[in-house]
Amino acid sequence: MGAVGVWLAVKAVTHWQASRSETLSGGLPPDVVADAFGLRDPLWYATVVAAAVIVAGAAALGAIRAAVLRRPLRGQGFVRLRLFLPIMAFDIVSESWGDEMPVPWWDFDLFVPLVVVSAQTLMYGARRLAVLGRQHLAEIIQSPGELHRNSFTLYLRSFEDDVWRTALEETEHGAPGAGAVIADLGLSSLTEEEQLAEVLKLVAPMVAVGRPGEQLPLVGARRLYLPIDDWQDTVRDLMGRARLVVMAVGMGPGLLWEFREATQLLPPQRLVLLVPGREDYETFRAQVAPLRQGAARPRQEEQDSPPVLPPYPDSEPLAGLTLKGAVYFDTGWTPQFVLFERGRNQFRLGGSLRGAMKDGLKPVLDRYRPGRHR
Repeated sequence: MGAVGVWLAVKAVTHWQASRSETLSGGLPPDVVADAFGLRDPLWYATVVAAAVIVAGAAALGAIRAAVLRRPLRGQGFVRLRLFLPIMAFDIVSESWGDEMPVPWWDFDLFVPLVVVSAQTLMYGARRLAVLGRQHLAEIIQSPGELHRNSFTLYLRSFEDDVWRTALEETEHGAPGAGAVIADLGLSSLTEEEQLAEVLKLVAPMVAVGRPGEQLPLVGARRLYLPIDDWQDTVRDLMGRARLVVMAVGMGPGLLWEFREATQLLPPQRLVLLVPGREDYETFRAQVAPLRQGAARPRQEEQDSPPVLPPYPDSEPLAGLTLKGAVYFDTGWTPQFVLFERGRNQFRLGGSLRGAMKDGLKPVLDRYRPGRHR
């Protein structure tokens, strides 16, 4: 599907460039120009029909997912609209078409954008099918007893965040044209959770508790499924046996309980918080903050208070990353806040999030690589 998408984009570019060769034809009649450059090639119009079917099918599938399955529309649906309209506008203003035009105006103002958008749709669809295939092949952990001490990294998060962690990278499509589709070739075919798992694999394979009732396990962490009303003891036991505990900041009483348990059970260096954004982080920070100094409270409660989290930095990382940074701890629960930066090359091998996290969490990864003193 990805190869077909590239072919469609190349076909659109070739046809678009041939239409503008009239200025180099030496004043030949439009019919001669059109025949010479294949502007009336039936294959082109067959390509247009195929593109229309692809785009219409993708739009219908998106509507069904939103209305029937109640799944939110992804950003890729709006990317296609953002691609279509700028390309149309670019075609219209880039050349003043006259009566001597070798083909009708709508051949380029409508058909070329349609083919380019269908190419991007096919390429995105190919990546999503690859993810679906990996879901069918994903390994499920049948029992917590299969996990030996220090043999895994425990990944904790809110189940609602799985929708965003399973998203694929997207280009910003700053410039219209088929080149915006070709730029998608530089995107990783790994979801954000898979990129996270690739980074943490340097410490130990990532394991997560799966959402009860999901038909297929998500890709990235190996899934372990627990009863809805009996999970806390198992999660507490997994925290104690994990080589590293990584928690994505979010909402929900379950996640707040997990954070408080982690700060009681673990040494500071074995806990890492992933930060999705300023608002979510500051809300979480306020909910887990210990009582203000000077407030009356028992001595034992004072000792059991969770660590004080640092404020979100004034600066912001580059757009396009749903995980903005991380907090890790040194001895005495001294926090270190790091923002993820993609660097100069946003299309890094293995994904931009993978590269940004590998750079940002280098102190943690170096500390807990197998064979290192802990």
